[in-house]
Amino acid sequence: MGRSKAGKPRRRRPDKLPDNIQIRETRRGEGQAFTELAALAMEGHGDFDDREPMCEAIDAEGPFTTQFGTGRFVFLVAEHTPTARIVGVSSSIPPLSVLGGMERDGADPVTLGATAMAYAKLRALAVADDYRRQGIASALITRAMAIHREHRAFFMYGQFTAEDTALARFYRRHGFTIHAPGEPVILPGGSRYRDVGASPLPGEQMFSRPI
Repeated sequence: MGRSKAGKPRRRRPDKLPDNIQIRETRRGEGQAFTELAALAMEGHGDFDDREPMCEAIDAEGPFTTQFGTGRFVFLVAEHTPTARIVGVSSSIPPLSVLGGMERDGADPVTLGATAMAYAKLRALAVADDYRRQGIASALITRAMAIHREHRAFFMYGQFTAEDTALARFYRRHGFTIHAPGEPVILPGGSRYRDVGASPLPGEQMFSRPI
């Protein structure tokens, strides 16, 4: 750690990742470690009912796309390189619940495919307790947004426990709009698809931003 002119240690910038942390996509065999850490982010958000499929998908070693042929699942890890320990994870996915509703309403395949590609939902973001406040969560969400952008998504959203002020500050710092508790987020449409809404579970609130 460097020192200031007064001789005191300089504080590391909150978003500057330590040199011994690597952000990368998951590898075969990391499904269990990934989902165990992701489960921390899912506490209080109903059953983590996709834990087993998520584990299987990671161990199948992607790339991962929806049944509509577009829209990418992005599973990232933060690895502590000296020990090869996974200390952070993020899971971001196409808007599956929105797509399911659209399909039930009779949306055509072209519209479903365009919608799957356009939006990304941040499903889980978690960092091990002893590695927090080191910029890892920031690095994970920044990389996830970049990957989705490369695959032509233009909007990301998610949800968190209502009135969790620390998470609200975190997402706001990363350019997200924080919606009121219980308020749905409108996913803006385009020439091939209409605006659609995504609603939080009871006791949650949404965050969203263009990417």
